[in-house]
Amino acid sequence: MGIVAQPNIADHKILSVAEHTEHVTFQPTVRPTARGYQLPMISHDRLAFSPEEFVRRYDLIQSSMDDLGLDALLVRGPENITYFSGYETPGYYRYHCIVVPKDGEPVFLVRDFEWINTPEFAWSTKFVKVYDWDHAPSVTANVLDQLGLGSNKRIGVEKQSFFYTVDEHETLARAAPTNEYVDATHVLWNARMIKSAEEVEVMRRSAALVDVAMQAGYEATRPGATGDEINGEVNRALLAAGGEYMGLPPFVLAGERSCLPHQTGGKNALGRDDLMYFEISASHRRYTAALMRTIFLGKPKDEWLRAAQACIDATSAALAFIRPGVSSHDADTVARAVTTKAGFAPYHRNRLGYSIGVSYPPDWGEGEIISLQQNEPRLLQPGMTFHMPPLCLKYREYGIGFSESILVTESGCERFSKLPREIVIKA
Repeated sequence: MGIVAQPNIADHKILSVAEHTEHVTFQPTVRPTARGYQLPMISHDRLAFSPEEFVRRYDLIQSSMDDLGLDALLVRGPENITYFSGYETPGYYRYHCIVVPKDGEPVFLVRDFEWINTPEFAWSTKFVKVYDWDHAPSVTANVLDQLGLGSNKRIGVEKQSFFYTVDEHETLARAAPTNEYVDATHVLWNARMIKSAEEVEVMRRSAALVDVAMQAGYEATRPGATGDEINGEVNRALLAAGGEYMGLPPFVLAGERSCLPHQTGGKNALGRDDLMYFEISASHRRYTAALMRTIFLGKPKDEWLRAAQACIDATSAALAFIRPGVSSHDADTVARAVTTKAGFAPYHRNRLGYSIGVSYPPDWGEGEIISLQQNEPRLLQPGMTFHMPPLCLKYREYGIGFSESILVTESGCERFSKLPREIVIKA
């Protein structure tokens, strides 16, 4: 077992973004929080949202921290880091962490190679460089000590995150044994669950990108075209329209391969009487919208058309039912009753839907936050956003589905896509 080097405090001082950026393209500012703290920020035109929107998020997090009696919160998941700070990078596979003190200025621990992305995307003014040769959790322990959070403090950590490891937890416990480390995963999850007006507008842009890509897929669908060829057109359209990398690839499947969940492409060619399955997402400023459609060629089988209509009707029933105050469980039950009555219960295996918003690979959804599914008693609220993909999968025969991304409104729900939800047959 190798010896883990402890960080040299001189190499891990808390630094000012302004003092370490040669070409200053931002303005230092201060914004008051709900509790009267004057929050230092940097403002620039590359921020995905207004400073006021980020202060709103800061206030939500501080309120939840107060409920849990926390002295500080460690933000580790890339979705949570982006939500809280605006920072973006696909390099989240290396260590990143934000230390959020109670009523204090956050400190961003960022990989030295990536740190310049901080003034490019984020509003935070303080950071610490983490070098590739560091034992990163030890750096976090060091920073907690610098902030006066190294003993007899209650620290919130994201125990349910992919990124908060056993090693990190044990390192923090050894470095500060009198601290209490409690699961605060739901602090960021609960904040992200309800979207603001600014977030919804960004998601509308993502949905418009999905519509462009779906239309490209429709146009590329023809006898003789392979799944790979059609998938290529979908991806080309997404990128050409300004889409970013997605949390998952587009799921574009021809013929019987459509029955394979979460697969894409393939060299099999469409026949004269065949089907083409699409489930496509798009990301704008890391916010996702998604859409599922199935298109038919020639003379489709009667069972295919009945399955398609069942999925369309299930989605329609859910759209008519969803409104503030109904439970996630009941929304799923309403949609599932439609596919069951149509005789497709054995092939409708998935939940009705899942929350969508900020995403990074390996997922485009926020299903860990809340899902429309059986045994989920929580009630829907205005500002929640979901992708609802009822589909029927019959092994070695077909995969057929029709979905919508939606916003829960004050009186019902609103779909993001402008494309019709209907059976399309290309001659």
